[in-house]
Amino acid sequence: MSRLLPPAIRLWLHTQLDHLEDLDFRIEGRDRQILSGYLPQVSLSASQAVYQGLRVSRAEVRAEEIYLNLGQVIRGKALRLLQPFPVRGLVYLNREDLRASLQAPLLAQGLGEVLGQLGQRLPPASAVRDLTLGEGWLGVTWVDLEAPDQQLRLRTGLGMREQRWLSLDKPTVTTGQPGQWSPPQVLADLTLDLGPATAIDHFSVTPDHIEIGGVVRVIPAAA
Repeated sequence: MSRLLPPAIRLWLHTQLDHLEDLDFRIEGRDRQILSGYLPQVSLSASQAVYQGLRVSRAEVRAEEIYLNLGQVIRGKALRLLQPFPVRGLVYLNREDLRASLQAPLLAQGLGEVLGQLGQRLPPASAVRDLTLGEGWLGVTWVDLEAPDQQLRLRTGLGMREQRWLSLDKPTVTTGQPGQWSPPQVLADLTLDLGPATAIDHFSVTPDHIEIGGVVRVIPAAA
């Protein structure tokens, strides 16, 4: 069983993620429990993970009370979850992660809605000129691909509300070029729902990275 289960879990994780590197995990539980398909706890760490277009440099998570169709796996079936379980984790995103993630559905939705207040569409990833982080804020500068001397700069606060709402606070937009920026246009705040299965209890933005910690309830896919 110790030879069978880890490859099955690795394969399942790779089917859930777009990309995954340096995966290391540990299964805790008695042999009888594991043989029955019950895993009391699984701890794992990984780097350069990509989920639905969102890239993180490092992830450390712990899952508990996992039930699997282990009897079917032994007979050659794919690994499948039998009931929901909680995952507590901590993930880190640096500036390059964010740059690579700007077109991910969640970030693209938020940034697109902010710029939409000005009648602007979200520029493509190839137009990103600069991305910066500060204490509690994010700044993105895009260049006009048809007029490279013209730029669009967005700065917004980032926060978390009620453990499931990602907030873009006091976003401002300026246009022009370094030294010749237009007056900032202050836009309406925006909140994005991370879903009822999410409970974020730690969220910090620093000049180096964004750190997010909390619990996500994993729901088995419909058969």
